[in-house]
Amino acid sequence: MRRIFIILFLFILILASGYGIYYYWDKQKSLDAWSLVPENTFLVYENKNLVSAWNNIQDNSIWKDLQNIDYFASLKENFEALDSLSGSSGMLDDVFRNNHLLVGMSVIANDDFDFVFYQTLKNTEQIEIIKKIESKFDEFEKSERIYNKNTIYELKSKRNGKTFSYVLLRGNFVGSFSPVLVEDVIRNLEKDETNFKESIEEVFKIANFQDDLGNLYVNFNRLDKIVKIFTKSNQSTLFNILAQFSEGAFLDLFLDDDDLYLNGFTFPHDSISYLNTYSNQKGGDVTLENYFPSKTAVVLHERFDDAKTFQDKKFNFWNKLDNEFGQKRNLIAEQYDTDFREFHQFMSGENAQAILNSNQDLEENKKLIFIKMNDKNEGLNKFNKLSEEAALFTKDTLYYEFYADNEIRELVIEEFPYYLLGKDFKGFTHTFFTSIDDVMIISNDIQSLKELILDMETENTWGKSIKENQFIESTLQESNLNVFINLPQAWSLLLSNLNDKWTDNFKQNEFPVKNFDMLAIQFSHENDRYYSNVEILHLDNKVNNEMKYFDEVMQVQIEAPIISKPYVVKNHTTSLFETLVQDSAFNLHLISNNGDVIWTEPLDAPIIGEVFQIDYYQNNKLQYAFATTEKVYLLDRNGIALEYFPKTFGDQNIENQYFNVIDYDKSKTYRLLIAKENGDIFLTSKYGDELGDWKPLKMNEKIAARPEHIRIRSKDFMVVLQENGMVKVMSRNGEMKPNFPLNINDRLSDNLFFEIGNNFESSYLVTITNGGALVKTSFTGEIKEKEQLYMPNKETIFKIVKNASERSYILARQDLNRVSLLKPSGEMMFEKDYINQDEMEIQYYELAPNKEIIAVTDKKQAFTYLYTTDGQLINQQPIESMDEIAMIYYNKDNVVHVYKCHKNTFSILKFNI
Repeated sequence: MRRIFIILFLFILILASGYGIYYYWDKQKSLDAWSLVPENTFLVYENKNLVSAWNNIQDNSIWKDLQNIDYFASLKENFEALDSLSGSSGMLDDVFRNNHLLVGMSVIANDDFDFVFYQTLKNTEQIEIIKKIESKFDEFEKSERIYNKNTIYELKSKRNGKTFSYVLLRGNFVGSFSPVLVEDVIRNLEKDETNFKESIEEVFKIANFQDDLGNLYVNFNRLDKIVKIFTKSNQSTLFNILAQFSEGAFLDLFLDDDDLYLNGFTFPHDSISYLNTYSNQKGGDVTLENYFPSKTAVVLHERFDDAKTFQDKKFNFWNKLDNEFGQKRNLIAEQYDTDFREFHQFMSGENAQAILNSNQDLEENKKLIFIKMNDKNEGLNKFNKLSEEAALFTKDTLYYEFYADNEIRELVIEEFPYYLLGKDFKGFTHTFFTSIDDVMIISNDIQSLKELILDMETENTWGKSIKENQFIESTLQESNLNVFINLPQAWSLLLSNLNDKWTDNFKQNEFPVKNFDMLAIQFSHENDRYYSNVEILHLDNKVNNEMKYFDEVMQVQIEAPIISKPYVVKNHTTSLFETLVQDSAFNLHLISNNGDVIWTEPLDAPIIGEVFQIDYYQNNKLQYAFATTEKVYLLDRNGIALEYFPKTFGDQNIENQYFNVIDYDKSKTYRLLIAKENGDIFLTSKYGDELGDWKPLKMNEKIAARPEHIRIRSKDFMVVLQENGMVKVMSRNGEMKPNFPLNINDRLSDNLFFEIGNNFESSYLVTITNGGALVKTSFTGEIKEKEQLYMPNKETIFKIVKNASERSYILARQDLNRVSLLKPSGEMMFEKDYINQDEMEIQYYELAPNKEIIAVTDKKQAFTYLYTTDGQLINQQPIESMDEIAMIYYNKDNVVHVYKCHKNTFSILKFNI
């Protein structure tokens, strides 16, 4: 973009010294500037009142945000300097008013593009204006050369050595920083080759100027070439779609304070076009938003009213591009004795594919496919029968499991959605499916299906998010094809698909690029063309780090000093948050959201670990489960102990060390796990009855971290880390799994994270040894990775810091009084020095896309520091806190509540993020 306005700058200079202009006006037959634009141009921007458009955007929040990018800051500086030189009487405006300026974008290399500037030379009345401006310039060296009997003038900057080339051609100025593009314009004209306008002539039959920021003309025939500039070369399916997507488009540009809009029409090819697969199909709105999890990065959504015709057109399109596709599809259908067309009969006219954000480096992006069904029973029957047929064909046991009352099955046909829905649904080495309501849901990752089920239960979806929901509602409601992109969620996905050059460029400009928060691209069939809408939502996604203090929501004084962190719990009656805290007299207090102490219950000892909320009676009413060093407690909402509780396990002289609540398949059939200081582990029913060999199961060595349960392919694993470096993985009956126990050969601490894949070999437990080795072990007992992290001294402490949902993590390293935060890859995020050398408490909150906060608590100094992920302190003064804090994000108001305890005071602070 900076180049475009340098061209404007130079254009003024060129006109001032353009004594040969008369010759071009008088001796040559003038052409419209559009006649000079070559066919290989991808995009042309047209504006007839440049200065007016420039003035209109100066106070816009989007434009102000873009000033943080060097290109746009220089653009503003150059244009304002040019305007200043021309005087205050509107002389610059006279040059460009009612004179169509064209800026074309074309490929110049495998990883680069450039612009060509076109403007018709109107008359000689502007020469005096230009001469006044020209007298101010002396920083360019002028030269010229002949190309195909045309003189190309070149201006070389004395400051940076860059050369600008231009030619005066048939009454028009044509210039670019890439001489090859100027030569291309000359060559295209001399050979009378098809130009840009002729290649998408249907577009120009409707194009007209409105009172907006200008027009965009898109040559879709060149779309794949442009995309290849930015991306790696492994996107063949994407390139196939883009190469045959459509012919051309005309779009008007509009800008308001928070949004950028482009509206117009797109015209398909007469022969073959991806967009034409939606022809004569009735569009509609989006009704699947409640199924898109909050971590969705990209959604491909389609609406149609005749599933059979629609799918037939789509497969005809793919067969024309790839003869082998139809052959492979027929072979699969024959192998499994199925007809894919029968699956289309239960489709009600709405499909979607969601690509999910993942903090892990994956060979295959995690995806979800949603198919809305008009007959749920028939659709589910078709899928179930095929999954059984596929299992028989592969001579394998049919895999299925129940999770939160939903049956999940595996369909062992590699790339099944590819054959069912088309090549744009590729990327399914594994296929798992379940149905919720009238929607069939397919995924290439079983854990993503399980997380979706939980996200829907906790309303952690686009449909329940104010931002995403309002954005979808603001877009075109009767469309056939929608692409929605949540840029903060898609950021890592975007970077992983860019080539090295553009990855570096985007990283350098992460903010404000990420502030283009949501993007919608939509097409709706309308006669022989498609009404097109592009909408971009602009938000400030950078965490505010300039606050002097936080506002206090409420404060409560307790008689005795508080010794616990605040445990935030939910009131099942009101759905409001409440807080449990424990004081030095071991009293447990429940505090309402407005500061009332609802009840106080005396306990026997300090609470260890977390307070869990469980649905003990399976009636959607919640109870509290926790343990002290002496007993296990289950309390109801009123602080009254449930029958059989509190309960003591094992030798009362040996303290409880860890407590966990396990729900194998989210069926609310809970198990209680108690680990003692001597390594004994008890596993009980929710009534406290000891089970099987866990009466206790003796580990014989001290345990390093809370024992955990994990489920992989319906198999349950109990994972125990021991301080002596042993990793024990057992069945729910306590039997050791093959190849376990595994000796890591170093001391272990409380560091454990799980990366769950589709099988035992691709699922890993991650830990860090006391010696700084990051170890990744599969559930088959194989060490996949063991990487030694930098360890400055023998006192260095390492931690795995999980986010609140335990779906991602960062690493922490403490060297005496210095704390360093690292990404899982080992890349440094930031490091800070503190007065105290005692071990710090570190917490990681992913509140929303791009709204991540790291809390570092110095218990000795009783301070908690809140940082952004690049190490910026959010408030100028730390929070007074004796222990870890808790944090709740309110999406609607963009407000964070911080729960903290200091001495005998519990309080809630708030700030806008």
